Amino acid sequence: MDLGAVTRMDLDESTRTNRGEATRTDGREATRTDGRAQTTLDFAIGASTFLIVVVFVVAFLPGMMTPFEDVDPTQAADRFAESLSGDVLGHPADGNRLNETCTAAFFRQLEQDEPKGADCRFDEGATTPAEALATDHVVNVTIEPRSVGGSPPSLSYDGTSVTPAAGPDPDGIGTVTVARRIVLLDDGTGQQRTYRLVVRVW
Repeated sequence: MDLGAVTRMDLDESTRTNRGEATRTDGREATRTDGRAQTTLDFAIGASTFLIVVVFVVAFLPGMMTPFEDVDPTQAADRFAESLSGDVLGHPADGNRLNETCTAAFFRQLEQDEPKGADCRFDEGATTPAEALATDHVVNVTIEPRSVGGSPPSLSYDGTSVTPAAGPDPDGIGTVTVARRIVLLDDGTGQQRTYRLVVRVW
């Protein structure tokens, strides 16, 4: 066999072997490099998500923990009027029709500053409208005639006449927010008439 041919065959085999090792080595290095780049991206995404969550908690959690009484008087007055006319002084199933006994007991209790023990839907330990409505605002509640010149309802509790008004007088107060609801109530003669439930908040 020609010695030169043998030498060329050995060189060609060596070259192919070295190239194969280089290719495999390059492949392994490329894979490790790709893994390090992915880890950096994951860290950036995780850090961004954490910061977004922290900002959300700081911005919104205090507002969600704030009690209702800290809202502005306009929203408070509307809520109180809705609660009194549709629930506290009557029953949700009756709409805005007030219960005569509970309405009289409510105003009598606040007028006398002592619990009356009526089986109704308001706080029987409350001595002011603000306590009955669980608020820090000052509240005045009255039931007025719907038309000018009309008469307020004639209420009584345990045989005692009751004035349908409770809370401090708003006269002289600079800014007072008012909410009104039309309600149906016995006028004291056995007839149902419409009146105006008025809630003043400051």
